[in-house]
Amino acid sequence: RPLHAKAEQHLMCEEHEDERINIYCLRCEAPTCSLCKVFGAHKDCEVAPLPAVYQRQKSELSDGIAMLVAGNDRIQAIITQMEEICRTIEENGRRQKQHLGLRFDSLYSILEERKKELLQSIAREQEAKVQRVRGLIRQYGDHLEASSKLVESAIQAMEEPQMAVYLQHLLGVCLLCRITDMSKVSMSSRPEPGYENMDHFSINVDYVAEMLRTIEFQTGA
Repeated sequence: RPLHAKAEQHLMCEEHEDERINIYCLRCEAPTCSLCKVFGAHKDCEVAPLPAVYQRQKSELSDGIAMLVAGNDRIQAIITQMEEICRTIEENGRRQKQHLGLRFDSLYSILEERKKELLQSIAREQEAKVQRVRGLIRQYGDHLEASSKLVESAIQAMEEPQMAVYLQHLLGVCLLCRITDMSKVSMSSRPEPGYENMDHFSINVDYVAEMLRTIEFQTGA
């Protein structure tokens, strides 16, 4: 809106109170009156009619405003574009984080599946070895039980005081034959040395760990 509209209608010269300001000093860039040009401080200056300077300055100011507005529009467009870039960056970042998480989840799944397979291999051999040894334990246990009973029978026979009864019993149950047969039974079946060792299931994952540590984003196409 106009600044001091009423005052500007009657703007008077400070040096010549009865004179209206009606010209513009181009050198001093100041409005003044005709007496200042003729007798006063602006007598050696170049002046122009105040309306002409007013219109020129107003036109220049209008052009400047238009330039500023146009510049502001361009700046606002740039700001809007950069805000959209920020939103796109954030969306792309979220999408790439999701993709990266899926890739690592796939690696975890492979590791878990392979771990399960290797554990099953250990469990199968462990069970087979334990079953074999337990079978041998049962075999030796049965032999021990039979041998102990035979020893008990032999001791009872030894305690028989009557020779005829002793010999009759001895021959009747064929005790000597049984003892001989029992002593000849082979008990050589046993696990070979180191059978209990499971160290052959050890694995070396150092190179895999090193590969995992070097996982990096792909560059280029």
